[in-house]
Amino acid sequence: MEVCFGDTIIAEHCKKNGILWTGIDINEIFVKYAVKKGFNAELLDLEQINDLPKADTFIISGSLYHFQNDQESLFKKMLDCAPQMIISEPVINLSNNKGIIGKLAKASASVNGKTQAFRYTEKTLLETIEQLSKKLKFKYRVESLFDKDLIIVITK
Repeated sequence: MEVCFGDTIIAEHCKKNGILWTGIDINEIFVKYAVKKGFNAELLDLEQINDLPKADTFIISGSLYHFQNDQESLFKKMLDCAPQMIISEPVINLSNNKGIIGKLAKASASVNGKTQAFRYTEKTLLETIEQLSKKLKFKYRVESLFDKDLIIVITK
């Protein structure tokens, strides 16, 4: 299960390796593109879904910041969906810069017309994961810093 999938890179990897992939995204263009390529993708608002389909692994890549105001609810859904979660979240962002570049970067991201100015740093992401792990009783490990993304694996 991959949410906020955007492109189909992970879906293509899964297909090549005989892994069943399901994607959920709020962006109609991404979903149409995935379906056109033969992937099982659904146009849904993750915040409006109470129960996600069961999966072996849950993936969210580059989109956790969209849920900054309702992280606990999202993590509960993810933990109910799968015993393992993989989070790949950018922690080095242009929007963290001061000046015009930072302002432009903050203004450029929006989902359904809502501007998404917040971005994680490595420190704020790890603080968030630590707080949620204590509250929701999960384990996590930082796998690596890959390019600008922090890769975190979560298990129940």
